[in-house]
Amino acid sequence: YRALVIGEVTPREGRITAPIGRHPVHRTMMTVRPPGQGRDALTLYRVIETIGDFSLLDVEIKTGRTHQIRVHLHALGHPVVGDAVYGRALWTKVRDPVLRQAMAQLGRHFLHAYRLGFRHPRSGQKLEFTSPLPEELTAFLALARERATSSAA
Repeated sequence: YRALVIGEVTPREGRITAPIGRHPVHRTMMTVRPPGQGRDALTLYRVIETIGDFSLLDVEIKTGRTHQIRVHLHALGHPVVGDAVYGRALWTKVRDPVLRQAMAQLGRHFLHAYRLGFRHPRSGQKLEFTSPLPEELTAFLALARERATSSAA
């Protein structure tokens, strides 16, 4: 997956192993749970690029829990851009009002399954497919880079 998250992620590469389960109060949400109270979950991430108040990540999930990437990255304090469920309270960390407005108008999470791989069930051949970022995510990324460059000047 590709994910754009709020904040500068450190360390730049890591493993998130926190169990995930239903939120005890908001039952439609998932959350990181204490050991023994959720299902094991493993998420690997690597920072590709830091862009102003954002980090672009390469994310790989080793388990398939509901909302796993969004919950794990929120637990790190770096919610996925555009995630109004798990990250809206942290949108204020984005200092640029133009980018905050663009996040609100994005209409989706900045989370994209750009690569899918599996073995063919009959031949056993490894197959891999890639998908470029959708236009709206590419446009947001370009705006973030432009604003980061202009504010650094």
